[in-house]
Amino acid sequence: MRVIIVFLFFFFSGSTVFSQDAKLNKTNLVAGLSAPEMLHFGITHRLANTNLLGINAGIGPSSGSAWTSISLEHRLYLGKNDERTMQKTWFLRQGTTFFPSANSSQHFTFNFTGGKDLTFKKAGNGITIDAGVFYLPESESSSIILVRSLNLWPALRFELYFSL
Repeated sequence: MRVIIVFLFFFFSGSTVFSQDAKLNKTNLVAGLSAPEMLHFGITHRLANTNLLGINAGIGPSSGSAWTSISLEHRLYLGKNDERTMQKTWFLRQGTTFFPSANSSQHFTFNFTGGKDLTFKKAGNGITIDAGVFYLPESESSSIILVRSLNLWPALRFELYFSL
């Protein structure tokens, strides 16, 4: 609970203390399709040219019912700045996804992906594509698992973002 409170404090603070440049404070609405977050909607906030925090809620089908999720993420941006936006576009994403209706051992996943932000003509809008793995405890019996002994699953995400 403390982690969530600290995360939300930094997420909504909007203080330029955490940014390298005041104009880089960007808050975006996001909508996407991914594993493990499923169909999701949320909000992200770029704290600096190299850091972004996000939170989203998702929903997906599950044998006659709806499977819900809540995700928190951090992106570490790397590489050179894009000439048009003057921001880095390549990133490593770390996050966790909470599934309220899952078995107790499978309430959380831990996600690690790499990807890129692709901007549209309007620089604050675009699409994010990233791929990697996520860890789901006690999931050795699945047929699509990547590394059975480590419970690693493939993670892939397509996400549209729109600046506020």
